[in-house]
Amino acid sequence: MTTSLELPTALTTSADDLVVLLDQFGRPAGTAIKRELHGFDTPLHLAISCYVVRSDGDVLLTRRAQAKRTWPGVWTNACCGHPRPGESLEDAVRRHMRDEIGLEPSRLAVALPDFTYRATMDNGVVEHELCPVFVAEVDGEPVLDPSEADDAEWIAWPELVARARFEPGRLSPWSVTQISRLAAKGHVRDWLNHRPAHHRRPSTSGLVHADDPFAVMGSDVEDLVHDFMHESDGVLDDLDVVAREVAAPIKSLFGAGGKRIRPCFVYWGHRAAPGVEQPASRLDVARAAAAVEMLHTFALLHDDVMDRSVMRRGVPTAHVHFAELHSRASLVGDSSHFGDSAAIVAGDLAFVWADQLLDAIECAPERMREVRSLYTTLRQEVIAGQYLDLRLSTTSATDHQAITVALLKSARYSVTRPLQIGAALAGSPVEIVDALSSYGDAIGVAFQLRDDVLGVFGEPCATGKGAVEDLRCAKASLLLVRALELASPPGAMLLRRHLGNADLDGADADACRQVIADSGALASIEALIAARLLEAERALDSIDDTAASALTTLAHMLARRTA
Repeated sequence: MTTSLELPTALTTSADDLVVLLDQFGRPAGTAIKRELHGFDTPLHLAISCYVVRSDGDVLLTRRAQAKRTWPGVWTNACCGHPRPGESLEDAVRRHMRDEIGLEPSRLAVALPDFTYRATMDNGVVEHELCPVFVAEVDGEPVLDPSEADDAEWIAWPELVARARFEPGRLSPWSVTQISRLAAKGHVRDWLNHRPAHHRRPSTSGLVHADDPFAVMGSDVEDLVHDFMHESDGVLDDLDVVAREVAAPIKSLFGAGGKRIRPCFVYWGHRAAPGVEQPASRLDVARAAAAVEMLHTFALLHDDVMDRSVMRRGVPTAHVHFAELHSRASLVGDSSHFGDSAAIVAGDLAFVWADQLLDAIECAPERMREVRSLYTTLRQEVIAGQYLDLRLSTTSATDHQAITVALLKSARYSVTRPLQIGAALAGSPVEIVDALSSYGDAIGVAFQLRDDVLGVFGEPCATGKGAVEDLRCAKASLLLVRALELASPPGAMLLRRHLGNADLDGADADACRQVIADSGALASIEALIAARLLEAERALDSIDDTAASALTTLAHMLARRTA
């Protein structure tokens, strides 16, 4: 999420009393008077929270004033509040710190840009906020505004983490969840640390037009794979003419196109550090790119069986194709089982082909060893991520588990490892590889989160796949995990009733989508995508201008795509 907010001029009057309302995507959608906002059905609105830490590592807690409408007398983080219309989030945090606790931050950083919560008081009043969480470092002691807080204490971070875990009733409901997520990084003060900025390296190689960075490797890969598959047809024919049937869905799926993002990242990983000695040949880069794209084809073939998908890239999935072949040939046995089994075998063949393509690389042995090591890591991660995806249940998965799956199953496999493979082919220095890794993890997660959004809210005619499969299989995506956490009790009940129903119809799917949108889950995912996009851009400071420009364009295309 960006940390500035723009609203129409007409909405900026009476700012002291106004709270920014948000639509289902987390965008400003109007204002409401603060004193009239909270009730039994409080709309989603924008807020901020801040954790204040001093040099010895202790964290400031404050007790909310008894006159507060929500959670009076409850101990919580240093300060909370609402940005005024047109006010940046950082300015809102500084204002609330100054007004509520009389402190100015020496350092300030956003830690949880996507934090969203719904909480209900004993009297039925609901709080429902998209509430980015900041961490501030300060010197000095607080001076409290008694209308906001009537007491304060400094507490050691480990003690506060333990209190949130074992005595959550002693803290505000939002701070309990926030502390748990902040503790995942270690000490709360660690969120203030950031990678030093570098001056971007100027390009010393010929400029490449980056308006369409996807175009740099697609035709090379397609030509190489086309020739490879033609040769492989002969190998299968020699085994048995019928064996050639198993390759048909691989050809169909590969020929149907796709975004070819993995080959693209192999190429730009290779281009990221100009001036290295003996860069790999374009043919070797194409071979590595073709290998990761063929591995992707393997993963899609198996994924479609596990997800029971019937369409991929606008054509029937492999198990559907083989089931129809079984019926047409009047073979003995169950057509559906044959279809699933044959699709798995086709995926296995694509896995073997990917290895063959990689083994054709002719670069220096030490670079090939690094490429092979990265490729092995890629395969292990995507298989582990796929299993975790199967193993997790939407109703029990946590935020951390859902993000781990997104990182392993998609981010590393789609972006980070292809970038690193390209960099290994070039013999890039460690600082370039580190920058590419930070970029890759950030935009790779954003890519998967966007895929999760499109899996529920996308248009099948644009995405090339259905928009109910994620609901029918109760996929433990971060979107659905958060929807169950944030939905109202009736909404959560509706989701639990329908998620995992293999026969979910259009009307019930629409009802699920409405609950997800109303819960604030979609807004939180959009905020996280925006934050990861910004993080990816900042990671490119040390990268060659040409590659950085292309990777920035790619980041925006992947994070904001509609198909």
